[in-house]
Amino acid sequence: MTDAVEPVVRGIQKRFRNLSVDVREERIIRYIVKQLRLGRSIDHILADPYLVEHTSEATRAHMLERPAVISAIEEEIRLQFADFGSVTGSRSTDSGSD
Repeated sequence: MTDAVEPVVRGIQKRFRNLSVDVREERIIRYIVKQLRLGRSIDHILADPYLVEHTSEATRAHMLERPAVISAIEEEIRLQFADFGSVTGSRSTDSGSD
């Protein structure tokens, strides 16, 4: 009977292990997004001791492909261009034709 139960137990353990990885990954993604919104550069965030300690280099690279991280980076770029336009007096909506 133990031989029949063992695959089931392994399957349950695998599912819980996968679930814990997803939770950990989700926390790290939230951390990256939060730090981006605080104005930190992505290079500094990826070199952060917290991330280096809790992830591999491959995992950090994979996290950059997540939609939440991409959206946060895009938003920061938009804000930087908006700030640049307000400082220089140029408008991003100008078509360039007179």
